[in-house]
Amino acid sequence: MREIGRISAECRLHAKGLRPGLALLRTAAALNSLAESLVEDAPKNSPLTKREQEILFHVSQGFTNRDIASAFNISEKTIEFHLKSVFRKTDASSRTEAVKNAITRGWI
Repeated sequence: MREIGRISAECRLHAKGLRPGLALLRTAAALNSLAESLVEDAPKNSPLTKREQEILFHVSQGFTNRDIASAFNISEKTIEFHLKSVFRKTDASSRTEAVKNAITRGWI
């Protein structure tokens, strides 16, 4: 079910970057709504919140803070706040290290 949420965010990222018609944005919104109703809780052993996992997944796909903030309709400062928390929880000092550590531990 997390995949549906990821698809929704990906649609929003690409829709905003390429400026296609309203249909793509509406599809993304519908998928996001469905994902929110079906999404599973974070793994029990993960200290990462659902939002932190979502952000870290998008970081792993190479998206910038600006891209991620735009997809989730939140500020870049909020993304930075979440990433600082992720760095602390994953004992990382970089985006790459945080992704690597989270994958190794099965958190994303």
